[in-house]
Amino acid sequence: MRRLATRGALLLAMTLTSTTLTSSVALARRQPPPAVIPTEDTQKARDLYKVGRYGDAVAAAKAALNKNERYTPAMLVMAKSYYKLHKYEWMKKLWEMMQANGASSAEKAEIYQLLAFLEVDQKNVPGAILLFKQAAEAKPDDAILWNNLGAQYLAAKNYTDATPVLEKASQLQPGFAKAHLNLGDAYRGAKQYERAQEEYQKALQLFPNYADAVFNLGILYLDADKMPNMDLFAKENTAIQYFQKYKQMMGGTLPPSDPAESYIAEAQDKIKKEEKRLDRLKKQQERETARAAKKAADDAKKAAAAGAAGQPVPPAAPPGATGAPPPGAAPTPGYQQAPSAPPVIK
Repeated sequence: MRRLATRGALLLAMTLTSTTLTSSVALARRQPPPAVIPTEDTQKARDLYKVGRYGDAVAAAKAALNKNERYTPAMLVMAKSYYKLHKYEWMKKLWEMMQANGASSAEKAEIYQLLAFLEVDQKNVPGAILLFKQAAEAKPDDAILWNNLGAQYLAAKNYTDATPVLEKASQLQPGFAKAHLNLGDAYRGAKQYERAQEEYQKALQLFPNYADAVFNLGILYLDADKMPNMDLFAKENTAIQYFQKYKQMMGGTLPPSDPAESYIAEAQDKIKKEEKRLDRLKKQQERETARAAKKAADDAKKAAAAGAAGQPVPPAAPPGATGAPPPGAAPTPGYQQAPSAPPVIK
C-alpha cells in the first residue's frame, strides 16, 4: 500500500508538472518576443555619419529600425543625417517619433541643438536662444551646448546673460579654447577689459595658433576706453601689433574682405588725431604764456610811466603770477586759464 501510495503521488506530481509546462508554453506563445536591440546596425550608422557618408548612415539606421521601430538611438542618427542632407522636414518628423517613443534627455539635447542651428540659419536669434537653452538644460554637463547658447547671447549683444553661461562652459571644460574666446568677448562687451584680456590669453595658451584670439585682442585694444598703465599711443600701437600678427598667422588664407587692414588704419588715424590734439594744446599754451608775458611787460611799462608822472604806482603782481584769477574766483571776462602741460611724446 505504501508503494502504491508513493507511485500514485509520483503520477500526480508528473501530471501537475506536465500541466504546468503546457500552461507555460501556451502563455509563452501568447506573449510577444523580447524587443531586438539593433546595436550593430546603429553603431554602423554612427560610424558612417562620422565620416560624412550621410546617405549610407540613413540606410544603416533604417536597417536598425526595421528590427526595432521604437529604437530612438537609430532615429537620432537618422535625424542628424537628414539635417546634414538638408532634409529638415524629415528630421522634424523623426523628432516627433523620438518624443513619442521616450527619447532620453541626451537625445533631446542633440535634436534641440539641430533645431537651434536651423533658427541661426534663419537669423532668428531669440528662437535660437530658446532652443539652445533647452538643449543645455537637457544635458547640463555639456560644455559645447552652453558655449553655443552663450554665442547666441553675444549675437544679441546681451553680455549680462552671456557671461555666466560662458563661464559655465569654460568651467565644465577648461581646455575648451572657443569657450574662453567667447567669454573674453562677453567681458569686453561688459567693458571688463582686464578680464577679457585674461580669457583671450587663456585661449592662446591652449591653442597658440588661434588667429581669432589674436584678432580679438587687437579689437580689445582698439575699442577699449583705456587700458591699465597705457596712454592712447601705447594702446593703439598694441592694437596694430596684434592685427599685424593676425595677418601673418592667416597668410595666404586671409580673404580680401577681412577687416584687419582697415582696423590698422583706424588705429593709426587715432594716433594722428591725438598727436594733432596735443600739438594744438601745446600751441595754445605757448600763446597764452606769451599773452601773459606781454601783459606783465605792459603792466610794468604803465607802472613806470605812472611813477614818472608822480601818479600812484599799482602794486606789483607776486612772483610767478600770470594774471589768472585766484583759486575759486570767477574768471575775468575774456580770460582763458592756461591748460596743464601736455605729455611728452617720445
